[in-house]
Amino acid sequence: MKEKVKKSPINMLIFSSSPNDSEQVSSHLKNMGIPIRHLVISDSEQLKDATNLKQWQQALFIDELDNLPIKQALKQLKNQPIAVPSVLLTNDYSEEKRFEMLALGLKDCIPATSLDLLAMIVKRDQKLVESLQSLEQANKIVYETNKRNELLLDSSKDAIAYIHEGMHIYTNPSYIKRFGYEEDEIIVMTIMDIVADDEKDNIRALLKRQAQEGTEVSQLIKGKTSSGEEFEADFIISSAIYDDEECVQLLVRDVGDQQELMQKLKEMSQIDQVTGALNRPALMDQLNETVEVARKDDLNSILYFLEIDNFTSYRNQFGIADCDTLLKDVSHWLHDKCESTSIIGRISDSSFAILVRDTDRAPTELPKQLIQEIEKHLFEISGQTLKVTLSIGGVPCTGHDLEPGKVLLHATTVAHNLQEKGGNNYQIFNPSIDSLLTEDERKIFEEFTNARDESKMTLFFQPMMSLKGSSSKQYMCYFRYQLSDGSWGLGEQIFPIFEKVGMDADIDKVTLKHALKVLVKDKESGNDNKLFLALSPNTLLREGLEDWLEKLVSASGIESGNLVMTIKGHMAQTYYKKVLELRQALKKTGIPLCLSGVEIDNTELVKSIAPEYVAMAPNFIDTLKEHGTDKVQAIVRASAETEAKTIISNLEDASTLAQIWPLGVDFVMGNYVSKPIPKLNYDFADSDF
Repeated sequence: MKEKVKKSPINMLIFSSSPNDSEQVSSHLKNMGIPIRHLVISDSEQLKDATNLKQWQQALFIDELDNLPIKQALKQLKNQPIAVPSVLLTNDYSEEKRFEMLALGLKDCIPATSLDLLAMIVKRDQKLVESLQSLEQANKIVYETNKRNELLLDSSKDAIAYIHEGMHIYTNPSYIKRFGYEEDEIIVMTIMDIVADDEKDNIRALLKRQAQEGTEVSQLIKGKTSSGEEFEADFIISSAIYDDEECVQLLVRDVGDQQELMQKLKEMSQIDQVTGALNRPALMDQLNETVEVARKDDLNSILYFLEIDNFTSYRNQFGIADCDTLLKDVSHWLHDKCESTSIIGRISDSSFAILVRDTDRAPTELPKQLIQEIEKHLFEISGQTLKVTLSIGGVPCTGHDLEPGKVLLHATTVAHNLQEKGGNNYQIFNPSIDSLLTEDERKIFEEFTNARDESKMTLFFQPMMSLKGSSSKQYMCYFRYQLSDGSWGLGEQIFPIFEKVGMDADIDKVTLKHALKVLVKDKESGNDNKLFLALSPNTLLREGLEDWLEKLVSASGIESGNLVMTIKGHMAQTYYKKVLELRQALKKTGIPLCLSGVEIDNTELVKSIAPEYVAMAPNFIDTLKEHGTDKVQAIVRASAETEAKTIISNLEDASTLAQIWPLGVDFVMGNYVSKPIPKLNYDFADSDF
C-alpha cells in the first residue's frame, strides 16, 4: 500500500490587531485538519515585507484594521503570482455587509464565530489555488518545451518543414540548405514546388493519406532543388501544431548507401573500447527495457553490480595501461562464466554490471559462483600473476517500483558497503527504506525529511583567507538543515544515508541551484564572491553532467569562474577517467575544479588531473605538527607545479598558522578564520591576516 502523500502547509496571512484572535483562528483550522503556516499582519509595511518574502495562498481578515483598509490590502496582494483568496471574519455580519465585501473583491464574508464554516471555505479556496498553481506550472512547461523544440528544430541536421494548406509556414536551416533556396523564397512556395514534376500526384496522395489516417506516413519521392537537380528521399509526413495552428510536419531524409555504416557506428558507440563490454549508456538502455518488460510480464530479472576489490591499489602499483589489460581480461572471464543471454556492461573504472533476464536461477546462485571461481583464477598483469576478488551487489528488477537508475544505484551501494567490510562477498538487496536503514538511521532520515517538507534547508559558507594577499573572496559551501532542536546542522552520517536511499544526487541538485541563486543575488549587490560546491559520486556519474552544469550556470548569468566544483580525492581515484572527462569539459566552460580531501601521498593524482584548487585533507595539519614540513612539502610542490591554488582546512589556532605560513600555501580556512556562516558577509578586510 502506498504511503499517503503529506500535503504542504498553506501559507496564510491573518490580518488582525489582536494576537489572541489570530491564534484562536489558526488553532481552530489546525484542529480541523488544515495544515497552515501563518503570519499575522497589522500594518501595510508588514504586508509589503510579507509579499516580497514568499507566495501566499490564503488571506483572512479578522474585522478591518484601522490603519490598513481591506481595499488597500487587496490591492497590495495583487502583486502575488497567483490570486490570493481572501475571507473576512466580522463581528458586524449582515447580508448587506457580505454583498459589499464580495463586491470589493473578497471571496467571502462570514460571522466571526463561524469557524467551522471558515474551515470549509478555506478548503474550497485551496482547491482553486491548487488548480491555478497547476495551470501556471503547465503553462511554464509548455512554454519551455516550445522553446526547446524550436532550438532542436533550428539545430537539427534533418531537413524539417511545417506545411499548412500546402504552403510552407516554417523551414529549418537544414531544409533550406537541402533545397537551395533562400528563406524568404521558400516560405512563399508550396510543397509542390520542391518535388519533381512526375511526383506531384504522389505527394498529393501522401498528404491525403495522412489526413485520413491521422498517423505518420512516408514514401520515397524525388525532391527538386532550386537548380533543378532531382534527388531521391524519404518524405515523412505527420500531424503537428506550429504557432497554435494545425498543420503537418514534413521530414525529408536522403536515401543513400549509409544505412549499413550508420548501423555499425551505432553498435560501436555502445561498446566500451577497453573491455569489449557494453558501455554505461548502452547498459542503462538495456536495464530500462528489462525493467519495463519484467514488470509487465512478471519475469524474474536481476541486476548485479560487480566492483573489483583493491583496484585503486592495482592502478597505483601497475599504472593505468596495465590495469586496462586487467579490466579486459576480467570482462572476458565474465563473458565465459555467464550465460550467453546475460548482458554485461562496464559501469565505471573498476566496476561491471550483469543483467540477467527471465531466469529460474536463485538470485544468489550466480554471484556465489563468481565469488568462488574468480579466487581460483590467476590473472596476469605486468608480467606478474594476480588473484582478483569481487564485491557483488544484486537487486531484483521486480517486486518494487524503483526507477531503473535507482536499481543500479542500490546495487552499487550494496557492493561498496561490502568493500568497506573487506570485500570478496556478495549480497542481494530488497529495495525498501526499512531494509536500507537501521533504526537509528531511520530516525536521522526522518528528521531530515521533516526539515525538507517544511523547506528548512539551506547552505552555510566558510570563508577562506588568503595568505598571499589575494583579493579573491571565496567560501566553501556546506549543506545544512534545521534539526529537531531548532539548530542548523546535519544528522550523524547523513550523507552515507543519502547514498543508501539514492538521494545524494538530489541533494547536490538542490545545493547547486541554491548556490547559484546566492551568487546571482551577490552579483546584483555588486559583490564578486566564489563558492566551492562538492559533487557526490552519483552526480559525477550523471549522464550529460557537463552540459547540465553549463546550462545551469549560463542560465543564471553569473561568471562561470565564481562557481568552483569540488570533488573528493578518493572519488577522483575511483572514477578517474570520468573526472578527467569532467575536467576537460569544465575547462571549456570556465568552471574551476577543486580536489578536496587530498592526502599527502596524492601527488600523482594532483599532477594528472591538474585542478585549479587543491584542498588538503584535515589530517594535513596533524602530519605537519608530528613530522614537520618535509613530510608535506611534496604535495604542496605538486600543486604548485600544476599552478593549482592550495587550501588548508581545519585551522584552529595561531601556532598552527605559523607552521603553515612558510609552506607557501594560498588559502586557509577553519574556526580560527571563521566558523561556517549563513550569509556571504565575512569581512575579509577586517581580518588579522
